[in-house]
Amino acid sequence: MSRSKLEKYLDILAAIVAEPLSLENISYQANIECRMLERYLSFLATHKLIAKRSLGNTKITYAITERGLAVFKTLQAQKYFQRLKKILPIVEEASEIEPLISKRSSLLEEDD
Repeated sequence: MSRSKLEKYLDILAAIVAEPLSLENISYQANIECRMLERYLSFLATHKLIAKRSLGNTKITYAITERGLAVFKTLQAQKYFQRLKKILPIVEEASEIEPLISKRSSLLEEDD
């Protein structure tokens, strides 16, 4: 299943959250083809979520900004809560079944 644009933006931010990276390194870590990545980076830079930095005359890296970090953390939290929303009904069901299993187990142990 292909990722949404939002997921791709999140993957890009995740790639550069620890340290500034070059286009090629971001492409590899975020698993996005370089041409498309340039468009996504342009969008993120336009919205001041990342900053383009020059190292020397030739090397260019991309770093996350404070604003980008805030967005990244918010999106990560939202993703976490969505996973939790899926898991909670399963946990609730298990908590209802557990006493029944325990009761059956204790009855079986008494029969031995």
